[in-house]
Amino acid sequence: MEIGNFPIYGEKIDKQWFTKIKKDKTIDWAMTRNCSYKCFFGRGKLSDQITESKILIIGIGAIGSIVAKTLVRCGCRKLGFIEYDVKEPENVCRSEYSFFTGITNKSNDLINELCLISPFFEPVDGGYDYSEAFDFLIKSHLSDTRLQGEIKKHLEDYDIIIDCSADNDLLYVLSQLNINSTLLNLSISNHAKHLVCAAEENRYDFITSQFGGSILKFDVNDLHNPTGCWSPTFKASYNDINVLVQTAIKQINLKFEQEKTLRNFVIETDDTNCFTINIKEF
Repeated sequence: MEIGNFPIYGEKIDKQWFTKIKKDKTIDWAMTRNCSYKCFFGRGKLSDQITESKILIIGIGAIGSIVAKTLVRCGCRKLGFIEYDVKEPENVCRSEYSFFTGITNKSNDLINELCLISPFFEPVDGGYDYSEAFDFLIKSHLSDTRLQGEIKKHLEDYDIIIDCSADNDLLYVLSQLNINSTLLNLSISNHAKHLVCAAEENRYDFITSQFGGSILKFDVNDLHNPTGCWSPTFKASYNDINVLVQTAIKQINLKFEQEKTLRNFVIETDDTNCFTINIKEF
């Protein structure tokens, strides 16, 4: 309010002064809250090693979009995305997208969703055109030493890279680049019975051995097209996927908090009698 122009006046009644509101003045009322970063995430922040990191998520379908929204809700600010797929109606029920925005590219759509959650979210890179160019360059020019070095330099600008693409070719390329950033790979089996997290240098061999069936026997008789988690698309509900993803994030965050080495692990579920979940480290 303007000093000297307050919407009040004093009136003396029976030798007592009373403050009254001027009838010809309108008061605009507003409510404020302390929304500083410290207060905003005062009760739900992940480890500083995660929240203070610049993070790249590759593949923001069912798994990647849940990871992204969880990180932003838990205090992460700088996130970049690589995804050149288009969001369609059938993607909404298992991912963190809304039906309202219609058919659009996933990268820009998710950025808009995250901006609605946290005022501290800062999108880094991302966007449809950027994602399409990245996918072409990283897969088509692996033998080009100069370009390979540029891609490696670009990726190492991120502290943490989370590959949720379920793209076997990309997994191989990323393994060949020997990136210094923390590189994680998350993927889920059919019916979301298992989540596999590869965090060590042998990630390519570890992932292929898990989904090759030599260690975990996955039911692949009723998989359906088009391509998805290790091709073709896996069957699972939003609840199935979210349980596994949140457990994986919990495990990863715990290792960061305890300053322990993050090893490859598999999350197994069983709902034969009652639901059970177990983490096996390798």
